[in-house]
Amino acid sequence: MKEYKEKSLKGFRKKSIWPSLILFFVFLVFCIGLIVMIMSVFEEYIMDSKIAGVYEDAEDLGRLVKANKEENIMESLSFVGRNLKKENGICLTDRDNQIKIIYGKSRPDFNRREEIDLFDTYIVMPDQGAQQMEWDNMLMIPVQELWERTMDGPIRLNNDSKQMWEMWLREEIFTVNCWLEVPLNFEEYHLYYRDRVRLVRKDILYLIVVGIIAISALSLPIILLLINVLSSIVIQRRMVKLLYLDTITGGKNWTYFIHHSKKILNRVSGSKNTYAMVNLHMDKYQDFCACYGNKSGEELLEHISGFLQAKVGKGEAFARFATADFGLLLKCQSREQCEMRLRKMLAELKGIRKDKKLNYHVGIYMIDPLTHQKGDKKHYRRQVDVDQIYHYASAARQEVMGNEGQYIKVFDQQILEEQLWKRKVEDSMESALLNKEFQIYLQPKYSPVSGKLVGAEALVRWISPTDGLITPGCFIPIFEENGFITQLDDYMISGVAKLQSERKLQGKKAVPVSVNVSRAHFTREDLAEHICQLVDSYGTDHGSIELEVTESAFFGDKDMLQRIIKELKVYGFSISMDDFGAGYSSLNSLKDLPIDVLKLDMEFFRGEDVEKRGEIVVKETIQLAKNLNMKIVAEGIERKDQVEFLADQGCDMIQGFYYAKPMTVQEFDRRVERDS
Repeated sequence: MKEYKEKSLKGFRKKSIWPSLILFFVFLVFCIGLIVMIMSVFEEYIMDSKIAGVYEDAEDLGRLVKANKEENIMESLSFVGRNLKKENGICLTDRDNQIKIIYGKSRPDFNRREEIDLFDTYIVMPDQGAQQMEWDNMLMIPVQELWERTMDGPIRLNNDSKQMWEMWLREEIFTVNCWLEVPLNFEEYHLYYRDRVRLVRKDILYLIVVGIIAISALSLPIILLLINVLSSIVIQRRMVKLLYLDTITGGKNWTYFIHHSKKILNRVSGSKNTYAMVNLHMDKYQDFCACYGNKSGEELLEHISGFLQAKVGKGEAFARFATADFGLLLKCQSREQCEMRLRKMLAELKGIRKDKKLNYHVGIYMIDPLTHQKGDKKHYRRQVDVDQIYHYASAARQEVMGNEGQYIKVFDQQILEEQLWKRKVEDSMESALLNKEFQIYLQPKYSPVSGKLVGAEALVRWISPTDGLITPGCFIPIFEENGFITQLDDYMISGVAKLQSERKLQGKKAVPVSVNVSRAHFTREDLAEHICQLVDSYGTDHGSIELEVTESAFFGDKDMLQRIIKELKVYGFSISMDDFGAGYSSLNSLKDLPIDVLKLDMEFFRGEDVEKRGEIVVKETIQLAKNLNMKIVAEGIERKDQVEFLADQGCDMIQGFYYAKPMTVQEFDRRVERDS
């Protein structure tokens, strides 16, 4: 999908303009060619009409000669020759072009006999001794010469005189003498007629008018097409601007950042520079919006964007990624210089709103310059994944979230290994669930008074065929982040229900087993019915399973949580609050929710002041739970004195290494049988 989107954007930027430009230039060339063709055809028509006029005179002479008998040809030609104009001529030859009779000042050049194809075909010859250039240019007069001859006259004429104007129009600007063969019926003779082919200004003006008309007729579609091309370019630029617009800040968006950052990093000149991909995160933006409104929040983001725009230089880039996260591509001399620059920026950003205290955290991924090998002409970065390196910068930033006094973190090998492990877990979690690589381990719960095994907690271990035993801390946080934890919950509930059902069918002693239900599961409205279906599929007694809810779940949708817990109670399940005291516990939760078991977090039993203040807190918590008819389980107990103290305070069950570590189901069964 990502590659398809990039390809589509690239195609959009290119294909929107070029087809229109190509079409315009093709049409323009076509129009120019059409105008040239029209002018050439009309010029040919003019020349044809001029030669045709001479040819008509020649045909008249031929008809006169044909009307006479053969013996009177000489006499007829003699009569015509005496009455010729000085520019005309007549020549009679035999079959071998031997002249029999000729009238006029020149004779035809039989060696330069030529056929001219205009609208008709004409056989012509120049005067003997005529200049080669003059004859060859008869039909191909240079445009510059033609224009100079045409416009030479008006300078010397009075334009107020109509008669002089007409004389100017009829004035010859180009003439050439030529001989045309006259068709005869006598095979033993050939007759040739000489006359002038004349071009006058009027002919050229006609040609110019035709050209102007043709240009005018084709100018309109050319102009319309040009307007369309320019409009396409303007529209395309506007669409690209909108495509790259961040509607919240008014600056560039993430699509632009990806494209522009790739462009910077892929340059040959950029390969010599050190760059830093930066994830800049504003802390508690949602709280800011809750206090001051969404409009103020968006105005703050706009101010941050304006600040960053002023700080980002040429050859660098920035854009808002999402919510209050900004991505920056900065050119740096070194890692230290980059951190110093960002610290200065953070110091200024904290004071961007003088009436508000703002905090930021930054993650950095360093992009080292490429080393040029000898002989390389061009060396540049290939296949730069901007999204991926920004993800690395974001991962580095998350490492310092919540660490007081630390605001900047550079992505290092440890973070990379964590990211690779996370990717590996996410790639294999589905198949691991199908292959039953997740195993149930049980940690016994003991009564501190009798020392008997009275219960257990089901814990998960991942037995990987490649990595061996994987502890929960290595994969549970990842599952909670990506939502896979709900599938693991179902797997564990089903597994515990199956174990309890098998023990009952085998006639073995069964003790209550608690199993965790993650906070993410409590967004499901039919959770109680869903858990019943999982347990009932094995015919397991609901009272043999205890459902543990973490303390953090009590700070979500409290109404839904109350309803689900009450439904589970109706179905016969026991409910316990896990890790009580690990976070910010609310006494209202104990008041409003029908909890059966309260599990004290191990942090109650750690610390330097455990013998004094810690004992007081534990003592009072146990008394409070007793008054609310709750059972107490203390977890994480490792020492005998802790067991004795809890026994004196009336603690119901103890879970910890003092009695037993988490163990396989087979080991747990053996321990149950031994204790019984």
